[in-house]
Amino acid sequence: MINDLPSTMKPSAHMLEIIACTTLILVSCAGNVCLFYSTRKCITGRLQTSFLLIFSLIFVHLIKNLVVNIMKIVYASGFVLDSAGCKVLHFTAALTTCLAIWFTLHFALFYHQQLHQAVHPVSEAPRLDQQKHSVKVVSALWAAGVAGHTPILLFTGKPKYLNAGNDTDPLSTHSIYVDCLTDFGNKQVEFYYGKIFLVLMDILPLAILVFVCFWMSFLLSERRKMTYGDIWIGDDDSETEILRGAKFSIVLMWLITPLWISHFILVSFSEDLAACVFFPAVLTALSSGFSALSPFLLMLVNYKMKLVSLCGAKEESPTPQLADVTLSPYA
Repeated sequence: MINDLPSTMKPSAHMLEIIACTTLILVSCAGNVCLFYSTRKCITGRLQTSFLLIFSLIFVHLIKNLVVNIMKIVYASGFVLDSAGCKVLHFTAALTTCLAIWFTLHFALFYHQQLHQAVHPVSEAPRLDQQKHSVKVVSALWAAGVAGHTPILLFTGKPKYLNAGNDTDPLSTHSIYVDCLTDFGNKQVEFYYGKIFLVLMDILPLAILVFVCFWMSFLLSERRKMTYGDIWIGDDDSETEILRGAKFSIVLMWLITPLWISHFILVSFSEDLAACVFFPAVLTALSSGFSALSPFLLMLVNYKMKLVSLCGAKEESPTPQLADVTLSPYA
């Protein structure tokens, strides 16, 4: 009976992984499609930085779910991935996770800059074209992400000892994280690139994201304490967008950081925890949870806003203002 236990657990583990992957794919696709549709309707002229970053995040989330999670379903259904399949799996998973962190950091930095200007307004010289600058930054992030993870496709291979004896080893077919390991063929390259460089590409932006979000929390607290002659001054549409964007960035930080840390810790002990029936499903939920939940968080944050605020502040031609009109202190 003890020897038969692993074989009876395998279908349950694989079924749980299939259920988790299928649920995340459906939820993420539905959320990202709705987010794309609602965001696209708000574009009236030029593509704002926030829209560009949202579209980039949508694209990254869909790639993760339609490539990584579908490959996991294929594996859990009984099809063994060859060396090329394992390369694509690890490359796509690492790239999409890294880009999601980078774009979230860029999103937070953008609204941090806007919030800082609203709380501490200063006179500045005219800025450069924000749209062209954002396109260049986003393109550079895509290029850097692909270049930084390309060695996974070029210099890794499936260890030979995993290709033989899979029928007798209960762990080899129990978890894709054990059966689909990749080997760089050089211990130094694997250590410095696979275990240090790739981790730093994620953890350094996460650390900066946490710092920026705590700074934004301080700015939001500082703004609530500001008074102008004991007179309450309401927010205009652009200020509302900035406040919502800053708060959303903080929510994103509290979502993506615990998920990444938990996933990293569990993957580090994957060989020890592979026999756990819930292990593959939990790892899948941690790795794809951000892509599934973040679109709904964005829509919920903007749920009670007016249409003009939901779509961002629209640029209007300047109109002469009357002398008795009180201007916003942030103008």
